[in-house]
Amino acid sequence: MPMRVALVAASTIPISIFISLGLFFTFHIELNTVTLAALIVTLGMIVDNSIVIIDSYMELIGEGMDRRKASVQAATHFFKSILTATLAISITFFPFLIVTSGSINDALQSFPWAVSIVLFVSLIVAELIVPYLQYHFITEPVKKGDGKKKFSFLDTMQEAYNWLADRCFSHPRTVIACAVASVIVAAVIMACMPQRLMPQAERNQFAVEIYMPTGTSIDKTVALADSLEHILQQDERIVSIASFKGLSSPRFHVVYAPQFAGPNYAQFIVNTISSKATVELLNEYKPKYEEAFPEAYVRFKQLTYGSEANPIELRLTGSDWTTLKAATDSMTRVLRNQPELKLVRNDILEPLLATEVNLDAEQAGRLGISNATTELAMMMRYNADGLPIGTVWQDDYPVNIVLKGTKAQQNARGRLGDELVGAEGGLRQVPLRQVAEVKPVWQDGQIGHRNGLRTTTIMAEVRGQKNVTKVSMDLQKRLGDIQLPEGVSAAWGGEIAENADNMPMLVNALIIAVVIIFFLLVYHYKRISMALLLMVSLILCFFGTALGILVQGELTMTCFLGFISLMGILVRNVIIMYDYADELRTDGQMDRRTDVLKDRRSDGQTFLKTDEQTDRRSDDQRFMESDEQANEVSSAIYMAAKRRMRPIFLTSAAASMGVLPMVIKGSLFWGPMGNVIFVGTLVTMVFILTVMPVAYMMTQKK
Repeated sequence: MPMRVALVAASTIPISIFISLGLFFTFHIELNTVTLAALIVTLGMIVDNSIVIIDSYMELIGEGMDRRKASVQAATHFFKSILTATLAISITFFPFLIVTSGSINDALQSFPWAVSIVLFVSLIVAELIVPYLQYHFITEPVKKGDGKKKFSFLDTMQEAYNWLADRCFSHPRTVIACAVASVIVAAVIMACMPQRLMPQAERNQFAVEIYMPTGTSIDKTVALADSLEHILQQDERIVSIASFKGLSSPRFHVVYAPQFAGPNYAQFIVNTISSKATVELLNEYKPKYEEAFPEAYVRFKQLTYGSEANPIELRLTGSDWTTLKAATDSMTRVLRNQPELKLVRNDILEPLLATEVNLDAEQAGRLGISNATTELAMMMRYNADGLPIGTVWQDDYPVNIVLKGTKAQQNARGRLGDELVGAEGGLRQVPLRQVAEVKPVWQDGQIGHRNGLRTTTIMAEVRGQKNVTKVSMDLQKRLGDIQLPEGVSAAWGGEIAENADNMPMLVNALIIAVVIIFFLLVYHYKRISMALLLMVSLILCFFGTALGILVQGELTMTCFLGFISLMGILVRNVIIMYDYADELRTDGQMDRRTDVLKDRRSDGQTFLKTDEQTDRRSDDQRFMESDEQANEVSSAIYMAAKRRMRPIFLTSAAASMGVLPMVIKGSLFWGPMGNVIFVGTLVTMVFILTVMPVAYMMTQKK
């Protein structure tokens, strides 16, 4: 664009951004990773409305219209179109707040609001400020120089598009077939791509978890933890270490839940010099120290936005505990033989030494001693937490009232038989050994339940940087033929289960967004046929989305946001083109339809052949000239496509370039969205300029 025109269009970026920041402050919307990402996503979209209005203004003053009238008319003429397009982009993000839950909902809470504020501010700027700026600063139309023509990228692109448009309109069925083929190819690509809906967090922190055998003393746990901590402190890339021995850290990350504390557990929160150093340290220390301590599981954990406790989990459920334990041991051995897994373990834990008390029913009955009274007596004397009997409040904090003996934490198991229990209603006391059998037994360290059913969980980590979902799917295929004992069922947990839970929510949000766009189109066109045409055309975004995901290497949650952005960009640009075609048809500007269609192109060819060439014309070309109305529709959309090529290209290029910071930064969370928008916008632009004019011609000719 000429320098003055470009400056007027570009000036809307800082104006819109600073007004939006003021509104963020007014509505108490924080500047954080999410809202800054919304600003980056909308950066290229901010100038789109201004480009459309300025382009129309340049056309009008080029036709000799007064500048003041042209400036007002350009703004008012496109108001309905850009309003519908802005609504199509902004409102369609809100279904994610309605449908999703958990960490996805938390992550996207402010994204739709930030996008909507920025886009509507840019709409107001384009309608109220741009007309004033273009009236004062763009005083003359673009002049075509005399003599040797200077090189112009847009002119060259226009000539190339004129040639391409001739071919598309001459072979409409081929164009539609190519569009259908692109959708099929995109579906195949996306079906083969691995998933990681919630990516890893880019933080200058990572966690280290140390699990010792159940029953390990705190001194032994501290000794091992101190040795590992000393090793980590020698690395210059580590700034500090917060260590927790016998207890767990407080919640410092949105989805990193504190672990159950105990004398056999220790935890480090390691702070590094940068997020890049975090990845380097994890890649270096994982293979060295995760299996370096024979008695402990040492887990180096990079923080993620996913809520799964372990990347790989296999859950076995059954009613018979003996059979369930045997199946768990068997499957644990199988998973330990898988080369891509490490730190394979289960949650049954080590056996614990316990004491079993069996009351003699006859003796206890004579003395009025019951199981309940015996349990209460043992709870007060041997349970450090005591027997809860009430609660009092100190301001907003509850304080439990418990009843326990003065030596609740000191009694030894060997003296249990000598403990006195109340008999004959509390009138007498007798030693426990006189009314019960007291014997030591080994019991399972933990019996887990899930949804009320006995469930064991086999947990594992993935070696290297392999995609967890892909590894899980390979394991499912490989282990699918293993026969489990009767009464035992298996289900996969971990990241693949979280993806299975979250994917329907994202798909439902996408469906709601499509329905919203449909009703916006019905409101805009007042015709079901046009709304359905644009609805079907939304599948053209698949190919660009698939290429963006292919560049990223995996499907993430933010890819869905990028796809919705592509749908909004497609709807906006198609509305600009179709509205102009409808205007040409209704305003009486297509009286000389045949002459327009026979207008010679830059390559010397004509769109409609002469009578001598009639017999050699293809069926598609005869289809173009079948009747007068078909010629009118063809002429209108052909001229509209040519005329709107430049603003469509400029707006698409601006939206694509606007997300370059995301692409260059390579963010694990927002990078996939940036790739989808960057690649998808350019690819979708080609479909808009080729497939959509042909689709309009084929559907509206009758």
